Amino acid sequence: MNIKRILSVICVLLWMSIIFSFSNEQGESSGNTSRKVSEVIVNIIDIQSKYTQIEKETLIKQIEPLIRKLAHYTIYTVGGILITNCIYQFCKKENVLIGTSIAIGVTYAISDELHQLMIAGRNGNIKDVLIDSLGIATGIVFFLLVRQIYQKILVERKIKGGE
Repeated sequence: MNIKRILSVICVLLWMSIIFSFSNEQGESSGNTSRKVSEVIVNIIDIQSKYTQIEKETLIKQIEPLIRKLAHYTIYTVGGILITNCIYQFCKKENVLIGTSIAIGVTYAISDELHQLMIAGRNGNIKDVLIDSLGIATGIVFFLLVRQIYQKILVERKIKGGE
């Protein structure tokens, strides 16, 4: 097995491990992480300290759910890229590449939500599976676009090199 294959598998397993560890946090701990990120964002927005503490708290409570969903989407977009790259190392057929990447990504999203059902203070959410799946799809499209651009650049270099 070549090094690219080994590294791509390791990256996917590492990504899955990170998600598992986030999902393994109890509800209060997970909520604290989202709250801290929301607080940082509100403090950046309020750089001139014009908001009262009550206004800041209201804003934090308003953006916190969005931050949680954006985190789901972003981490699964990264997963879509990693999974697609991994599958690409083994199979270059685009329909197999896309189908297998979707299957692995969505299956992992479902298993992640099922895992959260077993953690105190957490719950599984079909909406999160949909957001995660959208992230997977975004990652796949991103990978395919970058690969297409990369191949185009390689072809152009070969043409210029052959002149």
